[in-house]
Amino acid sequence: MEGGIRWTWQKIAGTILGVLGIGTLTSCYGMPENYYSIKGTVTGKIDGITQPIEGIEVRVCDSDGYYGTEHTDSSGKFAFESELEGTYEITLKDVDGTEHGSFTEKKIGNVILQDDKDLGEITLENDAE
Repeated sequence: MEGGIRWTWQKIAGTILGVLGIGTLTSCYGMPENYYSIKGTVTGKIDGITQPIEGIEVRVCDSDGYYGTEHTDSSGKFAFESELEGTYEITLKDVDGTEHGSFTEKKIGNVILQDDKDLGEITLENDAE
């Protein structure tokens, strides 16, 4: 009988310590966060041909102000990750002069981030046209 009681108390103590251990881990490291992405491809006309534009500055601002800046790659692609849901404004700005063409700034407002958002192809107007 004594062996059965000892086994029961060991099992109860093990369960309690296990629960406390898991609670300690989640309080130290927090619960996993959701990350959402905003991505797209910037294109424009160069020599009359629509193509991806490299070097466009892409700014993402939340309702409290500035959030982050990226530049499009050689395929015209950009991507951001955020753990914050909300409404964002995206500004696309040609900052490299005429190196990859010359394009007019474009703003996209009210981008609501609740899940991953693909803005698809965004075409900028060429300043020369």
